[in-house]
Amino acid sequence: MKKIILILIFLFSTLFADITQYFPKLDGRVVDTANLLSSNTKEKLTTILKEHEDKTSNQIVVVILNSLNGYEIEDYSYQLGRYWKIGQKDLNNGVLLVVSLEEKKLRIEVGYGLEGALTDKIAYEIINYTIKPNFKQKQYDIAILSAVTEIIEAIKGEYTAKTKANNEESEISATIPLLFFATIFLSIFLNGISTKMKNEFLYKVSKSSIFSSFFAFFTFIMAQSFTSFYTIIALVIFLVIFVFNFISMRKVDFEKLKDYANNSSSNRSGGFGGFGSSSGGGFSNGGFSGGGGGFGGGGASGGW
Repeated sequence: MKKIILILIFLFSTLFADITQYFPKLDGRVVDTANLLSSNTKEKLTTILKEHEDKTSNQIVVVILNSLNGYEIEDYSYQLGRYWKIGQKDLNNGVLLVVSLEEKKLRIEVGYGLEGALTDKIAYEIINYTIKPNFKQKQYDIAILSAVTEIIEAIKGEYTAKTKANNEESEISATIPLLFFATIFLSIFLNGISTKMKNEFLYKVSKSSIFSSFFAFFTFIMAQSFTSFYTIIALVIFLVIFVFNFISMRKVDFEKLKDYANNSSSNRSGGFGGFGSSSGGGFSNGGFSGGGGGFGGGGASGGW
C-alpha cells in the first residue's frame, strides 16, 4: 500500500511539476537566454521598450528561450506573464513576445488591458507576416525589431493590417465568399428541380445548403474584424447549420409545397420552398520588474 501511495505521489508531482522552475530570470526588457540577438539589437530594443513604457506605462518584454521544456508555448507564456506580473496592476497592460528555438515556436501574449488594441488577429499577422518570414531567412534581429515596432504601433492604433501579406491566404479569402454565393445559387436551382422531381433527399440537401451558406457567408465577413481564423469559423458554421437543418427537417409534402407555390404572391420566384433570413513596471533595486499586471490568454501563436 505504501509503495502504491509513493508511486501516486511521484506521478502527481511529475504531472503537476512547478513550471516556474523553467522560467528565466527577469533581468531586463530583453531576456535572451539563447543569445540569439546581437548586443546592438538588444540595446536598441531596450531603448525602444523603455521609451514606450515611460510614455505609456505599457510593459513589453522580449523573451528568447532555448526550450519550453515540454510545455506548450501558450501555457508557458501565459504562466510566465502572470509570474513576472508584466504590466501595471490596475491596467494589466503587459505584452510578452516569446520565442523558443528548440520547438521553433512563437507567441505574443497580451495582457487584459491591451487586448482591445493588440487583438489576436493583429498578433497573428505580426507572427506570420513579420517574424516567420524573417526567421526562415535567419534574419532574427530584423524580425524581432520589426515585430516590437508593430506591437507598439498596434497599441497606439497606428498598425496597418497586412491583408495581402500572404498571397496564398489572400486568394483563399477572396475565393471563399464566391464559393458560398455559388453554393447558394446552385442550391436554389437544385431546390427547384427537387421539388419538380419530388426528390426528398435532394430537397433537404439543397435547402439546408441555402441556409448554411447564407449564414456562413455573413460569419466569414463579420469574423474578419475579430480573428484570423474567420475561414475556419465560417466553415464550421456552415457544417453545423447544414447538419442541424438537414436532420431537423420533417418529411417533405410536395403536394402542399406545390399548392403553396401556386397561391404565393408574385414577389416569390421559382417553385421551391422559400427561405427567410434576418439580419451582432518599472525598475526596482536597479533591475527591471513587472508592475503587477495580469494576463487572460489573449494573443496568438505560430512557428517557423
